[in-house]
Amino acid sequence: MKNMLGIIFMLIAFQSSVFAQMKEMNDKQEFEQKLKQTAKNVKSIESDFTQLKHLDIFDNDISSKGKFYYRHNNKICMDYTSPVNYLIVINGDKLKTVADGKKSVVNLGSNKSMKEMRSMLAACMSGDLSRISSDYDLEYFEDTKYYLIIVKPKNKTVRDYISDFHIYLDKKDMSVDKLRISENTIDYTNYQFSNKKFNSLQNDEKFSVN
Repeated sequence: MKNMLGIIFMLIAFQSSVFAQMKEMNDKQEFEQKLKQTAKNVKSIESDFTQLKHLDIFDNDISSKGKFYYRHNNKICMDYTSPVNYLIVINGDKLKTVADGKKSVVNLGSNKSMKEMRSMLAACMSGDLSRISSDYDLEYFEDTKYYLIIVKPKNKTVRDYISDFHIYLDKKDMSVDKLRISENTIDYTNYQFSNKKFNSLQNDEKFSVN
């Protein structure tokens, strides 16, 4: 289960901007209204992604690429294509992974921590921060290009795996453009999304857990 939590945490992360350029958000109410409207209109997202994993014990960062898919009602797919093929699918209370042709499916419904991470993942990828529970503290910043939301878990068990999320929302379309997940003060995972398409997925084919 500990390894499974690690998989959830590593699903989302992006290249970090220089935080020193950020300032406290001027109008939080306006931001929340824009985000709520966007989340209401966006039913699906698909994009390319680049993942960069930094571990202090290694000399070089680990880079991966693939396709990302999101559809409303807790459907998420990360299809890694480089350097190896690896698939992660979340559909409701089910989590499927496929590696080296071997499939594994687990149920998230009976584990509160796993359900929280699923909601966090959906919140990050859709930009709907209302999905984030009161078990997290949120801080709001911005610069000329991005809104930055820093999410910090209150629960000690969660903090054993993750210290904070940095979610970067593009001001042009309010979509998540970058996100950084810090596991501690040294190790982190970054993802960068590109070639984003909205409301292009018409069915749940990408999210099968069978």
